[in-house]
Amino acid sequence: MTAPRPHRVVVTGLGVVSSLGPDRESTWSAMLEGRDGLGPLTRLHLPQEPAQIAGQVPLEPARHQTLCERMALLALASALDGLRPQGDPARVGVFQGAGTSGLPVAEAYLEARLAGQRGKAAEAAYQSPCTVTDALARHLGAEGPRSTIMNACSSSLLALGQAWERIAAGELDLAVAGGAESLCRTTYAGFSSLKAVDAAKCRPFSRDRAGLNLGEGAVQVLLEPLDRARARGATIYAELLAYGASMDAHHPTAPHPEGEGAARAMAMALQVGGLEPAAVDLVSAHGTATPANDGAECLAIRRALGPAADAVSVTSTKSQFGHTLGAAGAFGAAAAILALRDQVVSPTLRLEAPDPVCDLDCTPLEARQRRVGAALVNAFAFGGNNVSLLLSRWSGA
Repeated sequence: MTAPRPHRVVVTGLGVVSSLGPDRESTWSAMLEGRDGLGPLTRLHLPQEPAQIAGQVPLEPARHQTLCERMALLALASALDGLRPQGDPARVGVFQGAGTSGLPVAEAYLEARLAGQRGKAAEAAYQSPCTVTDALARHLGAEGPRSTIMNACSSSLLALGQAWERIAAGELDLAVAGGAESLCRTTYAGFSSLKAVDAAKCRPFSRDRAGLNLGEGAVQVLLEPLDRARARGATIYAELLAYGASMDAHHPTAPHPEGEGAARAMAMALQVGGLEPAAVDLVSAHGTATPANDGAECLAIRRALGPAADAVSVTSTKSQFGHTLGAAGAFGAAAAILALRDQVVSPTLRLEAPDPVCDLDCTPLEARQRRVGAALVNAFAFGGNNVSLLLSRWSGA
């Protein structure tokens, strides 16, 4: 007995809320113009921290709604673009990568208690990591699987991969996948204590890179089976072909120095997706601007793609948004999806003196028009958790 042929999975909606703009198109335009959303830290009051720069979204929490929820719901509304899901609600799933989620609420509650105040007991309901997933599911009326993935900085890309699996298997008619992240004291102070944060604007792949900047925002992606998308006349942004996941088993925070696990994730995505390395035109990189990550990632790209790596364009969205932690993979995916749609690669900003180890075309300073037929999206997390997503341009075939 042969296994059933997997369903082709396409992207039919994309919503972005970022420090560069309140929606997808304003964000994308700003990216291609070479602007960044990094500025003085105002979301948090942490005068003792040496780094006072971040990518911040000019929104605040709403009543009975965390900032993560608010950004995620705005991104979802943009991705839906008026669509009301039809059919069996049990075949609609929500898959989210989470990092802070309700942690800012927990911090505020603890701060109030330490100050001798009673605090709001009802706020405990908004401290769960799954609050964003639940809020999106309620909005959609979704009764299918809900998955909240806390896999550090690879969380939202793994969410996209899991959503792809369920649709490809014929189990779902629609999935919403992505992530939302807001700045909070715990993560900001934590990365600062690791000496991983740059006091200036970050410089991925640069010889003098000194660390990351933190950021916030939300990306939501609609995924559907191709036949269903065609039947309703949906706009198709790209096709999601596969993903790969691996584990370094090397260090709690540092990547494998030669990118061994990251290369396996990319190679797995290509193998499952049925593409040769030469078919890849773009790598939307993890590109954190930390001394350890960027060199290891470039080595990993060379290991995975071989000689084809010389013809690929690489870009790091973190030079424009900062590191959005649990949402970072979804931001990288958004940049790749729009590059496939418009045949243009967004730039890596402030890349004026490349590190010799980062000897790939990392799209320095300015966006570049080029053919983009297929793209890999990377997200590498603490603990050596690596995810790579494979997307292709939609040609109508």
